[in-house]
Amino acid sequence: MMKKLLLMATLAATPIMATSVQAADSSTKVTFAKDSYCGNFTGNIINGKVFRLWLAADQNLVIRNVGDDRINVAYVSGPSGRLDGDRYDNETSYITESKGNHYMKVYGNSYHSSVEFCAY
Repeated sequence: MMKKLLLMATLAATPIMATSVQAADSSTKVTFAKDSYCGNFTGNIINGKVFRLWLAADQNLVIRNVGDDRINVAYVSGPSGRLDGDRYDNETSYITESKGNHYMKVYGNSYHSSVEFCAY
């Protein structure tokens, strides 16, 4: 009886663990070239794409449209929660609150978008 309960508990917990691993893998890591403050992504983000970037506290994160279409930053979330941004013509700027991974969801309005992520 105890083995059966343990097996059922293990099976019940398995989908939860798989979901959390899957969520971590669903973001695209942004990398910067050596000696650069910026990284780029070019591709289809019409359905939205989540990007991941490790940042320090009090950094200025700038997400910039460098393509011909329009982009929309749905959110930027850091270890302390969602960040408020200042939106300008072709970019949105955020000040990070704490160090760690930051997640950004960005949408484009065409099948080919170019986005630049910079941290200063």
